[in-house]
Amino acid sequence: MVHNDIFVGLDIGSTKICVIVARKNASGSIDIIGKGEAPSSGLRKGVVVNIDATVESIKRAVEAAERMAGVEIRSVCTGIAGGHIKSFNSRGLVAVKNREVSKKDIERAIESAIAIDIPIGCEALHVIPQQFILDGQGEIKNPLGMTGVRLEVDVHIVTGAVSSAQNIIKSCERSNLSVDDIVLEQLASSEAVLLNDEKEIGVCLIDAGGGTTDMAVFKRGSVYYTTVLQIGGNNFTRDLAIGINVTECIAEKIKREHGSVWLQQAESANEVEVPSIGGRRPKKIDKQVLTQILQARAEEIFQMFLGELQKKQLLEIVGGGIVLTGGVANMDGIADLAESIFDLPVRIGRSIENVGGIIDIVDNPAYATGIGLAIYAAKKGHQKNKLSKGTDEKVFSKVMESMKSWFGEFF
Repeated sequence: MVHNDIFVGLDIGSTKICVIVARKNASGSIDIIGKGEAPSSGLRKGVVVNIDATVESIKRAVEAAERMAGVEIRSVCTGIAGGHIKSFNSRGLVAVKNREVSKKDIERAIESAIAIDIPIGCEALHVIPQQFILDGQGEIKNPLGMTGVRLEVDVHIVTGAVSSAQNIIKSCERSNLSVDDIVLEQLASSEAVLLNDEKEIGVCLIDAGGGTTDMAVFKRGSVYYTTVLQIGGNNFTRDLAIGINVTECIAEKIKREHGSVWLQQAESANEVEVPSIGGRRPKKIDKQVLTQILQARAEEIFQMFLGELQKKQLLEIVGGGIVLTGGVANMDGIADLAESIFDLPVRIGRSIENVGGIIDIVDNPAYATGIGLAIYAAKKGHQKNKLSKGTDEKVFSKVMESMKSWFGEFF
């Protein structure tokens, strides 16, 4: 049975594969009606390294989501991340034909902005206009129909490795899923957790997942800067495993149940029972010791992003502060620690008010990317199986073309 009001986000992460099923309601907003997740064993740092393992994880997550939502999933919008992702700003310039800006003039201006050298093996994933400038007048969102002779455009270009995008598409195709779009993960998360007012005045989104931590800076309603740091929740787990001498499996459980990164909140008399291996008796560790280990890693990540913001002279444009999302954002005290480092207001990014449905999913920042992908699919109004026919190469070409036409979504 085909459900044209059902949209699915597939978050292919380094630690988990998450499928979010959303239904568009009569008011135009969406309700989350299902979720499925499975451990991810085929990815490293956001990149597919084992297609068979990735396919198996996707199938398990899809089956769980189908059972919860009561629908059959055949089409998804999925995300992309990893160290291969690069981004930069560019400007294009054209003369306006007939003195009135047409859609063709806008397209030519954007084409001139992306007529740049892209490294071999990479592809432009997103081309997002920041502003148009007509005869020297800037901050124009949509110049269509305006009178002028010289049209310029500032765009943000996101590039990624062709092989990484192809492997994501191939993994989905082998899981019997058609791919509508691949979206940069922090842009997807922004759809779920950022308010339009925040994007307008300037805000920095930090999305901390299992394998990578992604950042995006918004200003005047559009993306101004994006970057990816190859450090994530897995690094917290490894630090904890080494620091208290336990397996990573036990460390992950302790991190989820007792993880805190703000030493001022850790009570000195509070102890955590830590299971031992080999049948030995459990040991007790002061929670302050756990917090010190986790706080050191969180400080390192925030300091690296602070340095990046300072280097790019972006601190002064993020008047809306910092929004933290992703699974790492669930750790106690992380907003307080971020405020102390960035000296800016910080909040935890949970789904904004136009998202309803299952509250445990909507309110959990760990699912922000999956929810954002579903929101993006709903905005695009994808129809089932739109891109499902043809060879892997043909499907990849269609997806790339769809992704590069993002500029149409902003006007």
